[in-house]
Amino acid sequence: MKKSLSFKKIVAFLTTFCLTITLLTGFPVLAYAEEIGKSFDIVEVTDFHGALTDASGNPVAGVLADRINSIKESNKDRTLILGGGDLYQGSATSNIMKGVPVQEVFTEIGMDVTTLGNHEFDWGLDTIKDTTMNGSGYSIVCSNLYNKNTGKRVFDSYKIVTKDGIRIAIIGGITTETPSIVLPEYVKDYEFRDLASEINSVASEIKQNNLADVTLALVHEGDNKDNATGPIFDMTNKLQNVDAVFGGHTHTKVCGTASSTKIPVYIGNSYGKGYINAKFTITDNKKIKFEIPSIDKSYTAIDNENGYKNSNPRTDKDIDKVVNEANAKVYPITSEVIGYNTEKDLTREKDAYPYGSSVLGNWASDITRSAVKADVGVQNNGGLRIDIPQGDITTGTMWKFMPFDNTIYKFSMTKAQLKEALEQAVADKGKGLQVSGIKFTYDSNLQSGNRIIDITREDGTTISETETLSVAAPDFVATGGDGFTAFKTYGGLNPANDTHIVVRDAFIAWCRENKDKNGENTISNIDISRMTNLSSSITLLATTDVHGTVLNYDYATGKAPKKAQGLAKISTYVKDVRKNNRNVVLVDNGDSIQGTPLSYYYNLIDTTSKYPMAKVMGAMKYDSWELGNHEFNYGLGVLNRIIKDYKDEGIPTLGANIYKENTPNANNNGDANFVQPYIMKTFNINGKQMKVAVIGLENKCIPDWEDVSHYKGLYFNDLVDEAKKWVKVVKDEGADIVIVSAHSGQGGGNSSEAQAGVLPENQADAIATQVSGIDAIVAGHAHVKANDLTKKNPEGKIVPIVESTKAATALAQLDINIDSNGKVSGISTKNVIMDNSIAEDSEIVELIKPYQETILKYVDTKVGTSTGEFTGNGQTIGTTAIMELINKVQKESAGTQLSIAAPLSSSCFIPKGDVTIKDMMSAYVFENFLYGVKMSGAQLKNWMEYSVKYYDQTTDENQQVIKNKDLNVPDFNLDQLYGATYDIDLTEPACTIDETTGRVTSGDRIKNLKVNGVEVQDSDQFTVAINNYRYNGGGGFMKAVGLTPNDSSTVTYDSAKALGDDGQVRNLMISYFQKHGEVSPTCSNNWNVITKHVEAKKAA
Repeated sequence: MKKSLSFKKIVAFLTTFCLTITLLTGFPVLAYAEEIGKSFDIVEVTDFHGALTDASGNPVAGVLADRINSIKESNKDRTLILGGGDLYQGSATSNIMKGVPVQEVFTEIGMDVTTLGNHEFDWGLDTIKDTTMNGSGYSIVCSNLYNKNTGKRVFDSYKIVTKDGIRIAIIGGITTETPSIVLPEYVKDYEFRDLASEINSVASEIKQNNLADVTLALVHEGDNKDNATGPIFDMTNKLQNVDAVFGGHTHTKVCGTASSTKIPVYIGNSYGKGYINAKFTITDNKKIKFEIPSIDKSYTAIDNENGYKNSNPRTDKDIDKVVNEANAKVYPITSEVIGYNTEKDLTREKDAYPYGSSVLGNWASDITRSAVKADVGVQNNGGLRIDIPQGDITTGTMWKFMPFDNTIYKFSMTKAQLKEALEQAVADKGKGLQVSGIKFTYDSNLQSGNRIIDITREDGTTISETETLSVAAPDFVATGGDGFTAFKTYGGLNPANDTHIVVRDAFIAWCRENKDKNGENTISNIDISRMTNLSSSITLLATTDVHGTVLNYDYATGKAPKKAQGLAKISTYVKDVRKNNRNVVLVDNGDSIQGTPLSYYYNLIDTTSKYPMAKVMGAMKYDSWELGNHEFNYGLGVLNRIIKDYKDEGIPTLGANIYKENTPNANNNGDANFVQPYIMKTFNINGKQMKVAVIGLENKCIPDWEDVSHYKGLYFNDLVDEAKKWVKVVKDEGADIVIVSAHSGQGGGNSSEAQAGVLPENQADAIATQVSGIDAIVAGHAHVKANDLTKKNPEGKIVPIVESTKAATALAQLDINIDSNGKVSGISTKNVIMDNSIAEDSEIVELIKPYQETILKYVDTKVGTSTGEFTGNGQTIGTTAIMELINKVQKESAGTQLSIAAPLSSSCFIPKGDVTIKDMMSAYVFENFLYGVKMSGAQLKNWMEYSVKYYDQTTDENQQVIKNKDLNVPDFNLDQLYGATYDIDLTEPACTIDETTGRVTSGDRIKNLKVNGVEVQDSDQFTVAINNYRYNGGGGFMKAVGLTPNDSSTVTYDSAKALGDDGQVRNLMISYFQKHGEVSPTCSNNWNVITKHVEAKKAA
């Protein structure tokens, strides 16, 4: 008994401790209801829009009620049901009956309260209050809607609902954009105040008076359709004393968390397609904990085979009865067949972007014009609510297509006045407009307000500046809705211009009259473009080798770097591009998850948080992410986790040439791809569908650099061969434009590289010149700026190759121009440098803030002290303290006689005084492990001969020591030997290498190679410390001396096996400082570069 009591006390203590940590840190901790209190369900249905049934007659309301009843039954008296607004307007049955059957459904379901939506104004609020809500079992709350005349709120600001003794306050609110999207007449008496201010005021009152245990905000406001940003998140980040927010308006699925306040945010889609089921627990001492929001857990879809689309769905019979009775009442009105659509769906899809005509837009504006015999007809896009499906067209169809009771206004305008209205349609935040009787051209790249180039009659004849035209418009547009103040100014304010012809009635009358006049289709399904955007181009933006760089911040110095960088700056530029051209593809070329403390920490230390690079790229709306070689540095466990996080952000991972061994693909004609091979994105350019394919290709040399375990079960094919294969595939699928995103640089395949034994890692040139059908190549990997317009494919067509620099210091831009025939008319390419004139995107800065705060605490951890400075200066021309430190750590850690390492960063710096993890990351930038290997004296000498091919040969003793420009060996392949002494004689030519085997065949630059003062003999045996990059074949060194990469028989030490992640060289350096406490910069000057011929010294 005592044991049991003690155990319960321990559990109680730990539970209290965890809850305390939650309150102090703001980080969510999942709680167990049976241990800490009561568990509640909150169901939200929003933007139902009268969808008692769907377009096919499936029982939406019946299934929805059944599922909600199941939740109520499983958690009795602990289930709260909320409405997010826009519940009634939208279907013929609901509209004709002014929402009463919908109200009856939600009353029967047991809805507790709803907020007000903008569409609740479509019939006037008096109709909602007096007719729709008459006899309802729930009420409306709205805190920010005021009567202009009385200065008082129109509805109660909140409602207290008690569930199982817990008082839950629900504060309502409506989007402040309502006045611009509702018939002005219906909102003229109301004031819409700031949501956050009003909710905070009410929440403060509730808290001060102890009126509730839980406080919720229920607002008709939405997101940016990204589950992370937008008005509802902006509002939530300003809230206080609110435990969760439930929204609507944007018809999206949202289950997220506000970045600053950490308040959960939910939106339950629309049209009854699903609902939110958010769960929270409350302890005996009234501490509230919401389950971490996620689409998978917090949202339930019913628009599927498990829901109302099932052939025999499970429904609530009482609700079915309500719906059936309502449908029966309106059946005589809605069932009349007034037309036929025997072809494909009639759509509202625009034929130009951002503003264009559509099949149904043309028809609706035609009927609006002809109904009142006007010269010009217009229809607002938002008034046309559905595509008309194949089948009979009924009066019910027209009620769904045009659910509003708009009437037609007719008034006169001059050409200049009409231009003013069209400018408002195509402005930056314009809503577009469907037109009849005219056509016009505009240029979306011009300044807003000056975009209309020309207006003519529909037949192309001119309109003089002096004549006036009669214009027909729905009263919503005529009186200034959607921001059309021009229509309002030039006739919309005059009630005498109202013809009192209801737009929907005009549609129905036309269909009846023309039911059998157009053959099988009453409404023509031919789109005739009435507006043209002269700026018809597709822009592709590409980053590469970002290497974990989000902010304009240097972790080594703790301040902004000399060269501006970071995805936060890139995001600002991308947003500007998207403002001027909506036809944008944004891709990343790989090497994104390695290179900074930020990426390292969330690769290996915090493996549960959403990956920061995926979150940032998701917020930036990247279209794809290509795998680079450094993506494999951490093994498939880490990589697969990160790929999932990218997928959760809606970003596909590309790598067309990466395959799974012995895993047949879907067609059973080869092995399956590891990740997606390409993306296809479609743009509507002046009425023509343009498909852009981006094929991702990974560097094929992964096996030459990586530990086998890091890519076990995968293989990497040649990029040229794979480009040929996948270009054909995407062309067969209708691609009009083909872009290859290859994590590979330029210059590969030349004879000097082959002679030097360089790996074939740079294949961009070969792809361009050997593969047909490619329009442009985005390159990467080489960390150099490229904008090459000289390479031609086999047919002689120039294929641009563009590569931007590393660390998000720049991005590549390709502007692909499309002619009037839908053909590529030219490609303009450039590199855009991220200088300090480009500000960081505040949204990205805010998103990364919690990650950054964690990283700064981590990297500021002290590991020891230094008596002097270690710098990266001069590492390629002589001995340095920093290289000696790295080699000393490797030699001591591996227990070997010798150590070999290469310079990794010219900017590395370890300060005098306190040394931190940040300094270690500056000194050793990669996550390499350490090996001890056996090597003969001959192999040791050839290894160093292979290394010093880096240098140009000298012919004069005063000649400067420089890199060989032809071989262009990177600094990280200039190995330096520690534990021995030697001279590098640059008067000798570089070593020769067998092109077939890659082995050094001769070389005499290394002179006087000695260990412990004794000349090294070919037969001598040594143990040497090298990193895993070398051991796996990186740089070609193992092959050059006749050693087999990954040959375990040569291994004397493996830090990964011995120490796990602590065996990374950087972590070994940290341990070295921690062990020694104080470290001094020393330089033994054990090797020299000589420009005067030296004879080898004779052994004493």
